[in-house]
Amino acid sequence: MRLGAANSIFLLCSLFLSPTEGVFADEAYQVDFHHVLLGAPQPRTTFLHRPSVSSKASLLYTLSDRSVLGAVSPKDGSVVWRQQLSHGTSDGNGLLQPSERGNLVISAVNGTVQAWDAAEGRLVWDWIGREEIKALVVSHTDVDSSDVYILTQNGGSTAHVRKLAQDSGALKWEYQDESGDIPFGLSVSVQGLFYVALHSTLLQGSKIKVTTLEALNGNARSSTTLNADVDLSDTQSVLSIESTRSSSLLVWSDRTLKSFRINILGTNQIITTRFSNEKQKSIEKLQFHALARDRDSIDILVHCQSTMSHWLEVYRLDSISENLKKAHQLPSVEGPAAFSVAIHSGDSYLVRTTKRDVTLFSTTSNNVLGQWSLQAKTHGHLTESYDIAYAVSEVVARGNANYAVRSALLLSSGDWKMIQNGEELWLRPESLSGVVAAAWVETDGHQSLAEELAVESHSNIGRAYVHRIKRHVKDAQSLLPWIKSLPDQTIYSLLGRDRRLQGPSASGNTFGFHKLVVAATDSGRLFALDIGNGGKIMWTIRASEVNPGQQWAVESITVRDGVALIRVLGGGSLTVSAMQGVVLEDQLRSTKPGIKTATVISNSPKAAISVQVNIDGTIGIPRHSHLSQNTVIVTQDENMVVRGWSLGTSEPSLTWAFSPRLHEKIVGVTARPSNDPVASIGKALGDRNVLYKYLNPNLLVISSVNMETHTASFDVLDSISGQVVHILTHPMVDVTKPITCVVSENWFAYTIFSNFSESAGRTAADLQSRSKGYQLVVSELFESPLANDRGVLGSASNSSTLHPSEADADSQNNSPYVISQTYLLPAAVSFMTVSSTLQGITPRSLLCVTPALNSLIAIPRAVVDPRRPMGRDATSAEVEEGLFRHDAALEYDSKWVLNHMREIQGIQEVITSPSSLESTSLVFAFGSLDMFGTRIAPIGGFDILGKGFNRIQLLGTVAALALGTGVLAPMVRKKQTNSRWKGS
Repeated sequence: MRLGAANSIFLLCSLFLSPTEGVFADEAYQVDFHHVLLGAPQPRTTFLHRPSVSSKASLLYTLSDRSVLGAVSPKDGSVVWRQQLSHGTSDGNGLLQPSERGNLVISAVNGTVQAWDAAEGRLVWDWIGREEIKALVVSHTDVDSSDVYILTQNGGSTAHVRKLAQDSGALKWEYQDESGDIPFGLSVSVQGLFYVALHSTLLQGSKIKVTTLEALNGNARSSTTLNADVDLSDTQSVLSIESTRSSSLLVWSDRTLKSFRINILGTNQIITTRFSNEKQKSIEKLQFHALARDRDSIDILVHCQSTMSHWLEVYRLDSISENLKKAHQLPSVEGPAAFSVAIHSGDSYLVRTTKRDVTLFSTTSNNVLGQWSLQAKTHGHLTESYDIAYAVSEVVARGNANYAVRSALLLSSGDWKMIQNGEELWLRPESLSGVVAAAWVETDGHQSLAEELAVESHSNIGRAYVHRIKRHVKDAQSLLPWIKSLPDQTIYSLLGRDRRLQGPSASGNTFGFHKLVVAATDSGRLFALDIGNGGKIMWTIRASEVNPGQQWAVESITVRDGVALIRVLGGGSLTVSAMQGVVLEDQLRSTKPGIKTATVISNSPKAAISVQVNIDGTIGIPRHSHLSQNTVIVTQDENMVVRGWSLGTSEPSLTWAFSPRLHEKIVGVTARPSNDPVASIGKALGDRNVLYKYLNPNLLVISSVNMETHTASFDVLDSISGQVVHILTHPMVDVTKPITCVVSENWFAYTIFSNFSESAGRTAADLQSRSKGYQLVVSELFESPLANDRGVLGSASNSSTLHPSEADADSQNNSPYVISQTYLLPAAVSFMTVSSTLQGITPRSLLCVTPALNSLIAIPRAVVDPRRPMGRDATSAEVEEGLFRHDAALEYDSKWVLNHMREIQGIQEVITSPSSLESTSLVFAFGSLDMFGTRIAPIGGFDILGKGFNRIQLLGTVAALALGTGVLAPMVRKKQTNSRWKGS
């Protein structure tokens, strides 16, 4: 009875504990991040527009400098939809126009006109041409409300004006101009369709040719030639076509910007207006905008910009009498400013935005309707103040002189910011698109500890002891912060919520998840992201000024001891503090002709040595440099010759050279990753035997293609001696498609596109290798085909590839035993790398970028093991080893997709880094557009508790067991005592 009562107490206590979870919760969208970017918005292709007539809210549309069309929610800055119209930058030549009645947005990029559903981003129709599109006009007049007009030029002297149906994109008519004039633009109004071209003259100045076309059939109604009196081909001249529903205007100015001229298209009269004398010398930039005031009156807004101030002048034009007069002028403001026009319920408003405030005006007067001070925020930790390059606004009148003003500001940095009544709502870091190089910053102490221990192991006893004492004294300095962090660690242990992880500091980086990545963009920016904190931008700076149409040629980024070294083409460099973003040394201007880049050799006994790499493949080292013996650097020159240089002497000496074969071209040189630890020298078989791996840290795979025979060759070299250890050749390869390669441990993999039209072989291997499509070839290198055999060098205590002995002089005998296997891929792979862990115990995953799927795939190493049995089921020993039947087609499992349901666009490269946990690897993907970061555990998180683990329940269970033990122990002892008395 007493035991029953005790059990009842124990069961009663256990009722207060929740049942445990047997499966860890999915960590998707929690441990990863995705920066969805569009690129820098272009002023003439950015606007606020309602996606449908019935919609009450507007969306923010833009066609960026990277040819990405997107719709952004003005409320929170999230991307509603986006479409990649072409790859690479468009240099701002793309065009975008809204359709007010058709619920469409019309884009024109690279000779293709496309209509997109404004709400969903769905392609409605497209018109594909082969000519450059100079102008795109969507008719908004009452007479013609369903047509799209485009102006194209075929690269020669012929221009075409075409009319497309807005609902289907069908071609209605085409007008051809073979006069040789330079096509400039189109304009549509109730007066007709106007085609504007520039006609160069022998004397100074240009003539403007205006052709009036019939909107119904495209026939030329009339043609007018205007004498511009200025050279409009000058880049500093201003020529603008401004359209309203009632009239179309042509406005231009010369390079002096002292006056401007206006012509109402369809007439011959030119109206000239000069600015006041005191402002003529200060004007540096002009912008024009036309607004229909009523049926016969047009307001022309002239935005004047000088070095120190900005102002706006409003002119009123009578389209009947062609009389122009100045109506009023907005007061001048100091510093940069942006003016934008907003129309609400038939009323027109002007919004002036400066760094200090937002001011609302009516277009009819200079009276201030509202003014709000800007409440600055540090969105994205921007460390610099940028000018406002452009603005689009939306105004809503709430009655009683109360207005809501919302403006999207394009900053000169390329970022995008939304403000509402002076309050900043969001900022999109579009300036961070176009990443060309990135590197990890090791913020934990594991790497530095390994380096310190390496120093001690290579020193004598006395120096090692002194070094250890200094290291312990330095470690003691972090004892007090560690004691202060104990309460937070206790809370984390109990509740599973880590309040310390607010940055990449060592005290808040228990598992090494909070690492920084330093990245550089092609626009000249540097920034750092915290991978473990949702990709938070820690700092961003303008590192280099890049001219429009050019790119920052970054060769590499290396980080050591918290200092990032950025190498650029030509030998220039920039040194930046990786944690704060402070420039330590700027040598970007120290570039020299003939220099490709420079690399740092860190195995010098005294200090790191900078080695200069020239374009012709030669190298140079500073005088009196001290490098360790047998240091070899591999270079590639402009003629595709790969060379190995020995740097162990005072002068570099050529060790070996690899030249492409006849009609071949080298397309890639791939080496093992710098962090590629090996946990085991052999592979344990199911029968307890061992296949010894061919482990060479100097393996190099050179990929080359033959353009005439359409073959691809892969040469495996020893980069120290230049000895070719293995060659693989594939016939009938589409050499125009990219070839990717990766090397790790004792295996390498590459992708090709096989162009076989039909199978010619009979065996399964022949059928597979001769299949048309994308193929993944995986090869694994062993010392011998026999188990428990180390090959010809098994009995040697030491060997050298530079100075082989008589026993190993035969290169054929030293060649590894290679097992290769081919897998058919469902989609192309543009880049490959492998996951990395601290000790290399965890099996690696093959990370593949698939642009067609907009995904990052992590293929388990066991799936692409070349030792999988072909044509038969695996034996019991092979099953125990983890092998299973080979299948030629490798279908991507949905569990391998690291980005899950997201679409990551523009990814070009992936870098990985080990965390403090052996099971987990950190991954960062970047490219021309998006950035994506996550952490993966190829065989599961075997060394960390999942988020579903209930720590409180564990403590409650232990407490209940302790309570039960405390209650039952006296009862058991009393029962034992009573039984002894009865027995006696």
